[in-house]
Amino acid sequence: MSEVKRPMINDALRLLRLYLGLSQKDLATELELSQSMVSEIENGGKSVSMEVLERYSAKLDVRMSQLLFFAEELDGEPVKTKGKLIVASRVLQLLEKLSPKELRHAS
Repeated sequence: MSEVKRPMINDALRLLRLYLGLSQKDLATELELSQSMVSEIENGGKSVSMEVLERYSAKLDVRMSQLLFFAEELDGEPVKTKGKLIVASRVLQLLEKLSPKELRHAS
């Protein structure tokens, strides 16, 4: 039996939630989705629509393009699926790339 590969966007959204320290229930409330929907998205049972990506983007203050870039960078990287996730240094580096940079104007 072949293993079904989950889309990396699903893993990226789960890692972002964990990085921000949100429970699925808290995130679901923020996104105005059910907790079961968030769970299904994170587990790869549901595809991520543009509308859902827009909600993540708006509520978590991360551009949609950054979410997609993060997902693309995760492709091929092993993602732990059981127990408490320990965010690896590579994931932290990718999330650091996603954080908004302050623009400083010369006075």
